[in-house]
Amino acid sequence: MSPQSGERTITTLQPAKKRIEPKRALSGAPCGLPNPTQLSSKIQTSLNLTTRTTRYDQAGRRLEGVEKAFDTKVFEGNVWGLQWSNSQVSKRGQFPQYYKQVGDKRVAVPENEVPKETELHGAEFRLAKPGAAYTSPTKGAWTEPGAKAGPYKVKLVDGSVVTYSWYRFVDQPSFQQYNWSAEKKQKLQALVEKIHAQWTPNQTFMPPPSQGKLVSLDPALLVTPPKGLERGYVPIVTAQSRKD
Repeated sequence: MSPQSGERTITTLQPAKKRIEPKRALSGAPCGLPNPTQLSSKIQTSLNLTTRTTRYDQAGRRLEGVEKAFDTKVFEGNVWGLQWSNSQVSKRGQFPQYYKQVGDKRVAVPENEVPKETELHGAEFRLAKPGAAYTSPTKGAWTEPGAKAGPYKVKLVDGSVVTYSWYRFVDQPSFQQYNWSAEKKQKLQALVEKIHAQWTPNQTFMPPPSQGKLVSLDPALLVTPPKGLERGYVPIVTAQSRKD
């Protein structure tokens, strides 16, 4: 999936970390900045995924037998995923639903082994109620140095409304915990501005997957910088709530 030129991606409930998508490219790559092809090659040759069986627990009690339904696996092409099995404890593609208390553990069991007197076969969980709105602080790192533009609002496909503002990259709240010198900030800001100028969406940064399908993003998460903020600025989420 390739973002349109000039778009940035905002990630809900992670206000201090945002994915950057560049605006446009100049000819050639600037000094000290690898071109996308070189970067892709380095990533492909240096990242070798590993995995191990995940441990699950419920209220501090270990859940056993989940691995009979599925386990993590690194597939051909250095692709991480889930390997589902033809298991008795659950249907293929479904997390085990029933567990039996055995000592201090809870062991996954097939539905037909659950006693009728437990009345679990027809039991249903109440639907969760919408939680309180997420809002960022109105002082400290969120306001000093503060945003350059905003706030803006977008509506997501889940019906919630996200509020965000545009910060200069080195001014984003997560960086204010570091006692960086003015020189270090200037170098980092200059690097990000070069990335926005040079690494355009029509270039290849990583090879496409050899199997499977890429996930899709909510189009509302792709936002375009205001005029004058195309380079060196990122969108930071400051609130998320239900639709008013």
